[in-house]
Amino acid sequence: MSLGFDEFLRETAPFLGLQWRPFQRRGIKRKVERRIAEIGLCNFEEYLPRIKEDPEEHKHLSLILTVTISRFFRDQEVFNTLRHSILPNLLKEKNQGELKIWSIGCASGEEPYTLSLLWKENFERIHPEVRFSILATDIDGKMLERAREGRYKKSSLKEVPEEILRKYFNREGDEYHFDQSIRQSVDFKKHDILKEKPFHEMDIIFCRNLALTYFSKEAQMVVLKKLAASLKKKGYLVIGKDESLPLIYPTLFVLAFEEERIYQKFS
Repeated sequence: MSLGFDEFLRETAPFLGLQWRPFQRRGIKRKVERRIAEIGLCNFEEYLPRIKEDPEEHKHLSLILTVTISRFFRDQEVFNTLRHSILPNLLKEKNQGELKIWSIGCASGEEPYTLSLLWKENFERIHPEVRFSILATDIDGKMLERAREGRYKKSSLKEVPEEILRKYFNREGDEYHFDQSIRQSVDFKKHDILKEKPFHEMDIIFCRNLALTYFSKEAQMVVLKKLAASLKKKGYLVIGKDESLPLIYPTLFVLAFEEERIYQKFS
């Protein structure tokens, strides 16, 4: 009996540091099958040893299985809380210096650019003394290239307020291209949060719909310890609205905003 897709995932997920889960998103299975054909193999059974023997193929499958789909202002209540509570609280303690946000698994850039828009519209003029910067990372170089281009379909912008759309975006055919000023505070870097050292002195970290959705429990704890080390004292961690931290998290984080799934570094 040939190996089915679910059985293939059960075998490969632990090896990739991912948790096995039924992949409901349409197209994932087709993408894996397309990759199998591209490299001259016939089925999941033939692909399995290739994953275990070839580090590059291991990385390629990880990209397929952990791809994130995002849009501007996704989960609007998170950005409302950022605007009305978190950023004002952080800014009270900053007479000058830098306010740093890290967007992990940024995909094609919707999340970090949303943060840039939020800052520009609400805080830039009244806090000129603060240097605002966003580090946006992903392991997929092609996605980062798309993010740097800053071109989006209307479907990615459906939650952007109309006045923001008019002010910062230019329509070019069936795409929207935004103003250069939005890009200035965003720095894109290729980075693997599971395997590489974290960046430091962050005020806020966004890690939504990645580590706590796809990674194994062991890998989740590795990542959470890195995130805690990356945050400044009383810094904030934002996770996906359908995600939850492992039970050991109280030694690292305390819940700050329950509905929005926002935690604060434990100190």
